[in-house]
Amino acid sequence: MGLEDLKQITAKLKQPRLEGVVLDFSDGDDCGAVQVGGSLLVQSVDVIPPVVDDPYLYGQIATANALSDVFAKGARAISALSILAWDQEHVSKESVRAIMQGSLDKLSECACALLGGHSLSDVEQKYGLSVTGIVEKHLWRNDGAQVGDVLILTKPLGSGIITTALKRKRLAHAPQAIASMAALNFKAMRCLQNFNVHACTDVTGFGLIGHLYEMLNPTISIEIDTSAIPLLEGALELAQEGVYPGGSVANKQALQSGVCSQTRLPDILFYDAQTSGGLIVALEAKKVQKCLHTLHDLGIEACAVGTCIPKHAFGVRLY
Repeated sequence: MGLEDLKQITAKLKQPRLEGVVLDFSDGDDCGAVQVGGSLLVQSVDVIPPVVDDPYLYGQIATANALSDVFAKGARAISALSILAWDQEHVSKESVRAIMQGSLDKLSECACALLGGHSLSDVEQKYGLSVTGIVEKHLWRNDGAQVGDVLILTKPLGSGIITTALKRKRLAHAPQAIASMAALNFKAMRCLQNFNVHACTDVTGFGLIGHLYEMLNPTISIEIDTSAIPLLEGALELAQEGVYPGGSVANKQALQSGVCSQTRLPDILFYDAQTSGGLIVALEAKKVQKCLHTLHDLGIEACAVGTCIPKHAFGVRLY
């Protein structure tokens, strides 16, 4: 569902804030959160259609994508339920088994147990997970950034563009993009737990700008140095040729009125609807270099890409 449609549908929905509920859908965060005894649990769900032809890799990517919301809250994933919509006409039982095995292998990487799930027949193949996590230190909200904070991005952008090119047969292979989408944000989250994270979210379907908008609060605007943002191989050239998904266009239409775009790059790159993108984190400036060194030692391609400035007429400026 597009960003504008989602806003319109949820804008007038109301429910009482029950005892123990810390975050619900009205907060616009990545997960819901509820206090259960002495523990703070988070929950999220995500389901996607195939973004690659290989069923095992698809299972891995869908699982990394679903887990990402939990990691973006500084939580450890503890259990999951699978959601399988099976296109029986085009997808064999062997392929479904490969999807599930790819999912199980990714869940095993972060010691998250698959407890069961739900399956149904559908005309389009889909797979995803409902994930429960537990906050071990601090719950990271997406709107706690402060003036002077630096923003760190932990994965390259461009997966929406690359997967669109694969579907259109404009690319035969995209190993870097597939590896990036299949990589968990678990190690990055574990590293970031050692720093005072002011705000965090993950970059997925609403694109970088859409998720930056989730980080805005009444005290800040955000400036992004687009030359510092890592891009997946081929993403720039494809964007220049007009190869990108409809979801990226919808993101731009919904958000561009609050964006001051002064970048020389095609700005669709920063609206691009990502699958299993990286975390974007707001940290105090003096901790950024140490954090980046630690992430790089773990093999994570993290970069400082922007800053939080006092509230301005724009929400986000690209330069």
